[in-house]
Amino acid sequence: MKNLPIQVRAPVWLSLLLVFGLCGRADELRGQEKSFLWQVEGKNRVYILGSIHLLKKTDGPLKPIIDETFAKAKRVVFEVDLLNDGSEKMQQLVLKRGINLDGKTLQQKISPETLQLATVWANDLGIDIKMLSPFKPWVAGMTMIVMQLQKLGYDPNLGVDRLLAERAKQANKPVSGLESGEFQIELLDGLPAILQEMMLRQSFAEMLQFDKSVDSMVRAWRGGDVGAAEKLFLESMTEYPALREKLLDERNRNWLPQIEKLLTLDDDVLVVVGAAHLVGKNGLIELLKGRGYKMEQK
Repeated sequence: MKNLPIQVRAPVWLSLLLVFGLCGRADELRGQEKSFLWQVEGKNRVYILGSIHLLKKTDGPLKPIIDETFAKAKRVVFEVDLLNDGSEKMQQLVLKRGINLDGKTLQQKISPETLQLATVWANDLGIDIKMLSPFKPWVAGMTMIVMQLQKLGYDPNLGVDRLLAERAKQANKPVSGLESGEFQIELLDGLPAILQEMMLRQSFAEMLQFDKSVDSMVRAWRGGDVGAAEKLFLESMTEYPALREKLLDERNRNWLPQIEKLLTLDDDVLVVVGAAHLVGKNGLIELLKGRGYKMEQK
């Protein structure tokens, strides 16, 4: 079986695409001195934290309010169960689902224009485009996105969800997921060919801006600036409504009843999902408000 040029924890690939691969462009952003954290009142309290999946060492520790909220929560729910949805198993599934089995190469599955862009980016990242020949467009795109982010100093081991999952393990807090890593991979693999190539081309466009746009995104997240975050996360996706529906809106609707069920428990719960899932009219915060829940940004 072919190996990817780098090792990536498969369950976070989809989130990386949403938060980094389609993060839009921004100039100066103004924080609101809050956190990307909401308290939802039900029978208990459910805290919903928007996550950044990669950070730099220089981004510093989490805000005290996040540490305090984690301490209050009796269980933690992520997009996927980062402790038990085994990364080795998921890596194998990525390779299994991400390899072309129809006899065609990546070069044959994308247009000459997209191939030219892919070749330029591969060269810039120090790999031969032929290394990606066996893989489908979504695997090739995510591989190059992660390589570019790592080149800029971002580390998936420093992502908010990864840090909190390790803390939960140390504190013996129950951990679960809103969906499986397998579902995420099948979602990407199930995208029509035209959407996969669209996603690949958009990733290349955004990679040109990563040095500025990702830093802007982290500032918006750290400052709890919902308006700036919405612009960063969703602006570029307005050109691709079918992609946004499949990767963001549909999943938000699927998660909503699960979060409502968590609000009927006796103990407080912390839910950690990609920050892009919380903003906009179809984001989880507005969906919960529409159901009549009392919300407070912390």
